Amino acid sequence: MKDDQDHSPEPNDADVQAWLKQAASSETRAFDPDQSLRRVLSHAKQQTATRDVMGFFMSWFWMLFAGFGASIYGAGQRRHPSRQIRKKRRPKPAADQ
Repeated sequence: MKDDQDHSPEPNDADVQAWLKQAASSETRAFDPDQSLRRVLSHAKQQTATRDVMGFFMSWFWMLFAGFGASIYGAGQRRHPSRQIRKKRRPKPAADQ
């Protein structure tokens, strides 16, 4: 059963050597931790700024929404004053004399 599953061709030596020469001849970039840190920090600053601006606009939107809601509620209360909830007075206890 193992013979049926293993259909990958074996690489020949010429292909492996050609690949190794190509990999050795290509220039490899040296890892610069300062450049990597600057790139990460600039990305983080951009992301933070975007979140701050979006948070500002969302808070502005919700305050506007709450203002309209309060205005509509107040107008409804002024239009129908009989619908206001009135406090019921407790009866005074009978005086035992």
